[in-house]
Amino acid sequence: MRARMLGGLVLLSVLGFGPWALAATQTLTVDQAKEMVQARAGKADFVVLDVRTPHEFAEGHLPGAVNLDIEGRDFAGRLQGLDRGKSYVVYCRTGNRSMRAVRAMEQLGFQSILHMPQGIVGWQERGF
Repeated sequence: MRARMLGGLVLLSVLGFGPWALAATQTLTVDQAKEMVQARAGKADFVVLDVRTPHEFAEGHLPGAVNLDIEGRDFAGRLQGLDRGKSYVVYCRTGNRSMRAVRAMEQLGFQSILHMPQGIVGWQERGF
């Protein structure tokens, strides 16, 4: 029985479902994201990550957000350079690109990922 369990764990690791793939990803509503951004703004262990294009980012973004364009050539390298121990609120326009970014972050072993799937559209619809 124990050998079977260990074999299963090895298989999961080979398939990319090892412990590093079990990041603590949480989905946030726009209201929850706003509260979190207000409460943790400026803290060294907290990052608001906007994965839209620089043009979209320039048109408006969440307070304190940093831009990391998921469509940019340097996205993978820049993502790998981020501190995996920090907490990240990740968003885009409507949640599609940010979900791709979240999956990449999970595979890289980021510890605390907070996804806002309603994106900036949901943020603006709430009047924030």
